[in-house]
Amino acid sequence: MNTLAQLEHDFPTFIYKTAQEYGLSKDKIQALTNDGTIEKIDRGVYIFPGYLLDEFSLISQKFSRGVFSLVSALIIHDLTDEMPLHYDLTFPQGYHPSAASLKKYPIKARYLSKNRYLLGIETSRTENSGTVQVYSKERTLLDTWESKQIQPYIKNDALKKYLASSPSAEKFKSLTKIKDELYPNSSLLKVMEVYMQ
Repeated sequence: MNTLAQLEHDFPTFIYKTAQEYGLSKDKIQALTNDGTIEKIDRGVYIFPGYLLDEFSLISQKFSRGVFSLVSALIIHDLTDEMPLHYDLTFPQGYHPSAASLKKYPIKARYLSKNRYLLGIETSRTENSGTVQVYSKERTLLDTWESKQIQPYIKNDALKKYLASSPSAEKFKSLTKIKDELYPNSSLLKVMEVYMQ
């Protein structure tokens, strides 16, 4: 697969910095824009024709230390039908993007200590084929379950959808491990048992 095809496969919506990482120079990007191979939609933001703008992927590229979490992660994992009012991103403590950049997208940021931040990060694909950093389904389910800001119906809906996806024994093991590390007193596993009876 050539560089351009690989970029299109990984990031149909991409930023200038990502294009550079794929070896495209400023002149090459300009030439591709001029001949219609890519479209410029904003300063430093491009899209391949035939794709919808992927805000999740765009945000993931712009905030490379950010990890989609809570309701945003539920959306990526197809565990909710909620429409996003904002994007939930988790950052490591000590890393602070500018308030203006967070407001532009609109991002609701939370900051965690390094150990809590790193647990369960994975790369996933969005419905518009973009690549993003997101917490695993299991971590997302636990974070959501323990959040006081998220409505109970969203939590229950996510749990039902997760169980309907027939998670493997391996996934349950992962869920238990994350629970023991982050939320030792969580009621999630007990509630799961009730649902599964």
